[in-house]
Amino acid sequence: MKTVVITGADGFIGHHLVRYMTSQGYTVYAIVIENSPTQSRLEGLEKVNVVVSNESNYETLADRLPKSPSAFIHLAWAGVSPEDRNCMDIQMKNVNLCLNAVKLAATINAKRFILPGSTLEYAYCGAPINERACPSPQNAYGAAKLASRYLCASQCEELKIPFIYTVITGIYSPDRTDNNIIFYTITSLLKGEKPSFTKLEQLWDYVHIDDVIRALYLVATSGKDKAFYTIGHGDNWPLYNYIYQIRNMINPELPLGIGEIPYKNGLCPSSCVDLTALQSDTGFEPKVPFEEGIRQVIDTVAEQLRKKG
Repeated sequence: MKTVVITGADGFIGHHLVRYMTSQGYTVYAIVIENSPTQSRLEGLEKVNVVVSNESNYETLADRLPKSPSAFIHLAWAGVSPEDRNCMDIQMKNVNLCLNAVKLAATINAKRFILPGSTLEYAYCGAPINERACPSPQNAYGAAKLASRYLCASQCEELKIPFIYTVITGIYSPDRTDNNIIFYTITSLLKGEKPSFTKLEQLWDYVHIDDVIRALYLVATSGKDKAFYTIGHGDNWPLYNYIYQIRNMINPELPLGIGEIPYKNGLCPSSCVDLTALQSDTGFEPKVPFEEGIRQVIDTVAEQLRKKG
């Protein structure tokens, strides 16, 4: 029986990954935090064993997990929202939880330990993100992700577990409605409001959730030890290009407030990616072009606004 362990399995990325792994014939052991408000995302799914935990008892879970799973994918991470990204207490707990996850993975003899990171670790590196990019975290969240990468890599080497690190660029999806620039733009335009932005000159990459999940699946099944993979679509366009595409799909005559907001501290963060290692090792190729995927999001948001009246 093919098995995989996923922490944070009821999160945004997690619940999509759980469904995809089961569709590929895997039995998933989904670790979720007790009293999680999103645990219902996993209810009724076949080949999914929900393992309820808390932030301090990972070491007690080994008897409830499979031996030698194909991969242990650690998605659990608190403090992702902008208001919590500089909360040191939350971010330090995340670092410790990562290390506890490595110990648990070693106890059950996982074949790979996979830790996803964030482009916020490389906000000002000024180049496509790959294993040679210079880290330049934008906040405590990015710094904690970066620390977790190196600490977990060291602990995995000591415990003899293959370690893989991934950095995922900006994800969009019909079911992701947090206040990111894409959702803000679509909502504002559909309401007939003019959205305001910086000049949006920075290079950026957006990737549909379906491509992210396929990439993580390929990493979990064929990724190489000590690899650094960047997951994205690979467009690396100026950010304003995405915004113009969204506006033109909704109504090309609507105004955009590009340039109305100055860059914070005069700095211009970027988020562009180099997919070479991922493509070479796993055969990954993105399948959802931005114009196709963003149409799904626009239609979903429009329907939600209609229902609200």
